[in-house]
Amino acid sequence: MQSIIFRARPYLLLTFTFFSLVGYTQESPAFQSLKKYYHSLPTNVMDTNWLMTPIDTGGMNYLLPLRQGLQREKNRAIIDTAAYYDLLSDALCRLTDYATTQWYEKKLIGLPSREEQTILRQQAQSFISATGTDATAFILRQTISGRIALFNASYLKPYTYVWIGTMLDSLRKQGYRHLALELLSPTKEPIQEISLSNGLFITEPVVGEFIRFAIAAGFSVISCQPDYSIPNLHERKKEQAMRLGKYFQQMPSGEKLLVVTQPEVLSGSDGKQLPPFSLYLSSWMGESCLSIDQCTLSSGSINDAGAFLYELMSYQKPVNRPTVPLQNGQPLLWNNPYYSALVWHPTPSYNNQRPVWMGFYGKKKTIALPAAHPKSWLAQAFYWEEVQKRRPGNCIPADQTYQLAADGNYYLFLQPGKYRIIYRDKDNALLTFRDIEVNR
Repeated sequence: MQSIIFRARPYLLLTFTFFSLVGYTQESPAFQSLKKYYHSLPTNVMDTNWLMTPIDTGGMNYLLPLRQGLQREKNRAIIDTAAYYDLLSDALCRLTDYATTQWYEKKLIGLPSREEQTILRQQAQSFISATGTDATAFILRQTISGRIALFNASYLKPYTYVWIGTMLDSLRKQGYRHLALELLSPTKEPIQEISLSNGLFITEPVVGEFIRFAIAAGFSVISCQPDYSIPNLHERKKEQAMRLGKYFQQMPSGEKLLVVTQPEVLSGSDGKQLPPFSLYLSSWMGESCLSIDQCTLSSGSINDAGAFLYELMSYQKPVNRPTVPLQNGQPLLWNNPYYSALVWHPTPSYNNQRPVWMGFYGKKKTIALPAAHPKSWLAQAFYWEEVQKRRPGNCIPADQTYQLAADGNYYLFLQPGKYRIIYRDKDNALLTFRDIEVNR
């Protein structure tokens, strides 16, 4: 199959519209309402912070970065458009408004050139004609052998964490006892619970739930976050691999390691394409590891070329479950020969304004909650035992949403347990709360 290496061009913004409606997204009505409200407010001191941040004196303020960003938009004070789109999509993801997140991601990455599109259409034919097999069953057959399995996952596409989460119990039975997370702030010991102290990246509710499920399944959850003080990307990856490799060497011989990293950066500071982290890790340890890419063939992908390829494939041959494309019985790869397999995720579907994958494939129930106050805007569900230990601003919600369904209810995805539901207004002020218990 013809292959090209795509440049990491600086957030190309093109004006023509992509032909496929498969990945069509737009700003949600709730976000449009919030934008209108924030544009009506006078500028506040906190709106002039040089960085759009979700942290204030009370801890996590999930609405704050939207207010800051939209105030800059109103005042035409956006200095770096790409950074603005990036930070706004990040903030929207934490609020679980994934459709609007993808809207801004599309504005950020743009489209490939016409020449690249021609090549991508040719490449897509191999995937469209490939045989598809259930990704979960296929990958679990691969993880039986070997002691290291590495998956990439994106906190901007939390369903990539959900899919790994569905396999945790099976991986545990296969001998996987340790989970290394790149998103987790460095820790000296495996964590027993999560909070804001574990880093900003894990404050997205679905990622937080993934970590809770892993701890409950018996995994030792550790950090394998890179040392960002090392400026050279190649040297940074080497140091990251060495640190994780040393941890692996200290594990009991019968135990296995599961690693979850962010999608790979395509090139280093010199413009050369770098191999994936799995190659650094296996080279340092002298032991091969399974490496699964599930971000390239996902909605929005990781760059303009991947997004175009995904939407073209999904338009011509949609899948309804995570799928591994096979050619002659072997995983079909694209551009990077170092991966063991690619996982093709289906286009997300929605019900009551919420993506159905948030149910963790049946692990969590859909709970309808009324607005509870005339000014209710954001509904947050916190684990009751967690908010008894620390203030809600330092806790990660089990779920949250600012999107009301057509019947006037908030729909939250919750596993059985006791929760404190907190209702906030558009300024993040606490309006009221109620405690509920979700039964099996």
